[in-house]
Amino acid sequence: MLESLLRHRARIRDSVAVKVGNQAYTYSQLDALSSSMAAALIDLGIRGGDMIVTSVKAPLDHLALFFAVRKVGAIMVPVNPRLGRSFMDFVINDVKPALVIDDYQGMGISSSELNRGGKEGEFGFRMNLEETAMILYTGGTTGPPKGAMIHEGSIIWNAVMTVLSWGLTKDDCTVVSLPLYHTGGWNVLLMPLLFVGGRVILPESDVFDPEWTIKTLAEEGCTVYMGVPAMLDSMSKSPSFASTDLSRVLFISGGGPLLSSVARRFTERGYKLFQGYGLTEAGPNNFYSPPETFKFKENTVGKPILFVDVKLSKDGELLVRGPHVFKGYWNRSGETVFTEDGYLMTGDLFAVDRDGDYFFLDRRKDMIKTGGENVYSTEVEAALKQLPYVDDAAVFGVPDEHWGEAVVAAVVRKPGSPVSEGDVRRDLKGLLASFKIPKKVVFVREIPRTQVGKVSKRELRDMYLKDGLREFLDER
Repeated sequence: MLESLLRHRARIRDSVAVKVGNQAYTYSQLDALSSSMAAALIDLGIRGGDMIVTSVKAPLDHLALFFAVRKVGAIMVPVNPRLGRSFMDFVINDVKPALVIDDYQGMGISSSELNRGGKEGEFGFRMNLEETAMILYTGGTTGPPKGAMIHEGSIIWNAVMTVLSWGLTKDDCTVVSLPLYHTGGWNVLLMPLLFVGGRVILPESDVFDPEWTIKTLAEEGCTVYMGVPAMLDSMSKSPSFASTDLSRVLFISGGGPLLSSVARRFTERGYKLFQGYGLTEAGPNNFYSPPETFKFKENTVGKPILFVDVKLSKDGELLVRGPHVFKGYWNRSGETVFTEDGYLMTGDLFAVDRDGDYFFLDRRKDMIKTGGENVYSTEVEAALKQLPYVDDAAVFGVPDEHWGEAVVAAVVRKPGSPVSEGDVRRDLKGLLASFKIPKKVVFVREIPRTQVGKVSKRELRDMYLKDGLREFLDER
């Protein structure tokens, strides 16, 4: 069905679908570009069910290529180019693609070879909700990255549920800041807005630019924007933030908890804001909290959106069921990801209040049990990041003879901050209960991350137990 989306939208109202720089493309023009690419794929021997690994520089080409891939019934496997050749080799070995399209490292062909104004093919309407449309690599915090199989039904239902629950219309416009190797780039707002006939602005660079984003949101009359906490933090600290009117924009934070200090920079200017929650395996859109609610419940992700069923396990893990949930991991058929009654096990710990609003607490595997008390690493990290001399922090637990587990913090100090471990522990006393204050603070130059950019608490703990994070120590 996705192969027909652009053509059907153009039939209803052939407005501008995508804008990149000074170039605007209507739905029919984007459809024609994707048909030309699809014809080129067929000439290369691509058929239904084939895997195509992509690492494409131009976001417009990547978007058109996705619809081209669906027109021939193939499966797109987008890869983060920043993870280097070894990660590309891993993915290629895992999915055994029929074609590699790579604009960065020269593996396979370049995207320009599919976009030369060639012939357009004729591609009919297909009912194919169960077909795998995309494989997105995720995880890596408990082992090798895993390819989440995203079927057409997941993408379509996520879009429909988002449009209905968030109230998106054809008059809405967004800037897509998240990359198109990430579910957030594709499915938080881009696909839902294309479904409803809205307008999408794609950046020309793959490097996030807060000043450009602010300027574009204002000049293009954008009405909704999603960014990860680091993006919203950078925007709120940019020179133009205070002088630019962004009151039309509904801001959405996703990809992790947003610090209250950052949220207040938006709400104090009267801007609408809410905290989202999602994961590659489910949607990623699952909840909605009206901005009016978020003002007095800054940590809530709200209530489940339409057609999303959630519940908490006995230990507080969020379980999700709905038509937007994925089918499983590629080549990982033995991995248990669903409960016996069909709920996806998210691995995230949540709480719910008497109003039915949900709150993210921590990754289940990252919760620390110390002296019989539960310590959520995210809460301690948020407190650390409130300290004026802390640039970054990661908190994890290590075995302790007396406490069972001890709380340890790896902290990156801001340049020129000669702060000591004692200073950190003292300043946390006004922010945290005593049992939550780290027993040990280790100063590091950077927080080591996995291939997909996540902090692996397991690996941090192993490195700390092995040699005290010696490779990363900041010994100033």
